[in-house]
Amino acid sequence: MKWYNSVRAKMIGFFLLLSLILLIGMFAAFYSIEIQSEDKEAFHDFLRIMVEMIFTTTLVGYFILRHLFVHPIESISRQLQASASEDTLIECSDKGEIGTLVSNLNRRTTNLMHSRERVSKEYRLRRTQEEMLMQQSKMAMVGEMMDSVAHQWKQPLNALTLYSELIRNDFEEGSVDQAYIEKFRKDIQTQIDHMVNTLDEFRSFFRPNKEKRAFNLLDVVNSALFLAKDDILKNRILVKIEREDEIIVEGFENEFKHLILNIINNAKDAFIENNIQQRLIRIRLIASQRGDRLEIEDNAGGIPEEVIEKIFEPNVTTKEEGKGTGIGLYMSRQIAQKHRAKLTAENREQGACFTVTFNPHN
Repeated sequence: MKWYNSVRAKMIGFFLLLSLILLIGMFAAFYSIEIQSEDKEAFHDFLRIMVEMIFTTTLVGYFILRHLFVHPIESISRQLQASASEDTLIECSDKGEIGTLVSNLNRRTTNLMHSRERVSKEYRLRRTQEEMLMQQSKMAMVGEMMDSVAHQWKQPLNALTLYSELIRNDFEEGSVDQAYIEKFRKDIQTQIDHMVNTLDEFRSFFRPNKEKRAFNLLDVVNSALFLAKDDILKNRILVKIEREDEIIVEGFENEFKHLILNIINNAKDAFIENNIQQRLIRIRLIASQRGDRLEIEDNAGGIPEEVIEKIFEPNVTTKEEGKGTGIGLYMSRQIAQKHRAKLTAENREQGACFTVTFNPHN
């Protein structure tokens, strides 16, 4: 390759030197013959021969240089233009500087193709992992919800059992009349309606939304609180909705319930872990031109400063080993982003506040 490059350089230098020599010779001969003005015919013949030699040398040099430089460059240009939007390698038979340039360009293109393929593979792997994490989170939630359904049904079932005993005793005592039967029927229906509503809420929660639709955020908050009602009562948590501005969100209603339940569940665990006696969760729905937002604030003592910046990363948890996976808040942030919102956390006076901020109004 170095030898070929050297020959090419010498050829170019040769043509340039030859042209220069011919020019010098022509002017020297012109000067010499001009002195001997009696031989003007010989001067004109010599001048004609020199011009013909210069023209021939230039023409031959042009074709050689065109073959060595112009043709390879034109071929590369055509290939680049044909594959402007694709990652394709350039073919070039040149073995000199142009060939080296094309070889380096092809090597860079190959590296870019491999890098793009690696990024695409990593993206697909990350998406698969996120879907697995979401599924794990949902399965964990299923267990908690099934337990909650059982607890919420226990009270109406006990009431129905009590009513069956009461009507028998009252019948034996002769106190059953039309008014009694009507009141008894209403009481029974109340308990049945409560059980049906509970079942419908849980069935709706686990039914995936296939299409985006607009929903009222306050309705979703109330529905999530209904789903968590048993856990809230069992752990003596007071929930206050301090502001109820109307906020309409475009997205997937059940997924957003999942986000709210994750935050409430984290607050519940923090109350227990920090042995908080007066347990309070404040919920605010604030409509603003700078961006609607949902705030869920507790008085559970706050998030440790050493992990607050990483709280939304997967597998980061403040809970004891075996009591938390760190999936919940990570998936909550993914859900928020899916609804074109941002989920953040900060410590306030008595505890942590999670804020979901939606895009500002146009």
